[in-house]
Amino acid sequence: MADRRVDPDDGAAYTWEEFSAFYKGKYKRKAVEEYWEECKPVKKSKAKDKAKGAGKGEPKAKAKAKVKAEPKAKAKAKAKARKPPGAFKVCVCGGAGGIGQPLSMFMALDPNVKELSVFDLNIAMVPPAGVAADLGHLDKKSEVKGYVVEVGKAAVTELDGECLKGCSLVLIPAGMPRKPGQTRDDLFKINADIAKGLVEACAKYCPEAIVALIVNPVNSIVPAMAELYKKKGLDPMKIVGVTTLDCVRASKFVGQMTGKNPNFINVPVIGGHAGVTIMPVFSQDKTAATIDKDKIEALDKRVQDAGTEVVEAKNGKGSATLSMGYAGARLGRSILAGLAGRRRVECAYVKSDITDLPYFTSKVVFGESGVQKVLPIGELNEYETTRLEAAKTALKIEIETGLKYAEANELNC
Repeated sequence: MADRRVDPDDGAAYTWEEFSAFYKGKYKRKAVEEYWEECKPVKKSKAKDKAKGAGKGEPKAKAKAKVKAEPKAKAKAKAKARKPPGAFKVCVCGGAGGIGQPLSMFMALDPNVKELSVFDLNIAMVPPAGVAADLGHLDKKSEVKGYVVEVGKAAVTELDGECLKGCSLVLIPAGMPRKPGQTRDDLFKINADIAKGLVEACAKYCPEAIVALIVNPVNSIVPAMAELYKKKGLDPMKIVGVTTLDCVRASKFVGQMTGKNPNFINVPVIGGHAGVTIMPVFSQDKTAATIDKDKIEALDKRVQDAGTEVVEAKNGKGSATLSMGYAGARLGRSILAGLAGRRRVECAYVKSDITDLPYFTSKVVFGESGVQKVLPIGELNEYETTRLEAAKTALKIEIETGLKYAEANELNC
């Protein structure tokens, strides 16, 4: 890696040695390598490089010293600008539920979390105050408080404002699960109103917070809530659909097939977050790319149907609550790290212009303002190119459902 690339964080060009020296110890090497690949190369002619080198006449020893000094100076300057860890307030709406409890625990363990609000309805399996008391015994610095609202009453008017005031991140694992024989449209009608009630409260008490939705069907709920935010004059990019579980599953399944540690596998999953719209891009991970082509279709299908796999294993008595809690927390950690100045890249479902669809899942850069950049899809092989069209066809219909809801409703706050 002898070329120089521009770090968009400061607009300066660095060699791989300088770049990796600066980020060493801050991120895993794999993450640094991925970020390096996203940086734009500086194109220079051989003649210019040669002339530049001859003009300077800089001895190797001096050049080597400079290479070491530049990252050190850059690190010192950036360290001053960064926020200290543990400065953020987070709320989990639905925090006493099957997904909400493990999600709340993971967030309580996050060193970036100073205060955690656990909110739920009075019909939750356990009182949110009980979840807060339980998590309050963990030997971590986060302070945990529980908040409750009576079922049937609007969160925007009945919820204690202290629950959401000052929040930088609100995670919403709420809504009803899909029942046998129930269509996604039927589920949407129920859950859209639930999501709207919570988003209204966020718009009132913490309009600058990132709102991460784990409310099915995500493909329709996210466009609906983002457009409602836009109608209210708020930033629709604050609404983020959590699709991290698809990436977690894809990497795990590839690890099982190849015998490799899934911790070092990173399969991006694009499109949406249901059925055929879930599209793992196996060709973009070096381990997954080694799998025989004739096995990819079955592996692709397994990632799409992984939720059903869990429901069946639980004999219909539950769904993927634990893995979803883990995946939601992974995205939450990345968002908070970004807000603290330590940029992270995760796949997420957001308002997007990288395809002809207004909402799409792809890699997203999370920074100090939240969604800093939506990255392009990247190169696809022949199978993935065909799959993308099928995913987009299905996703388009589900997006339209959300857009129609937003047209017919508005936030009452």
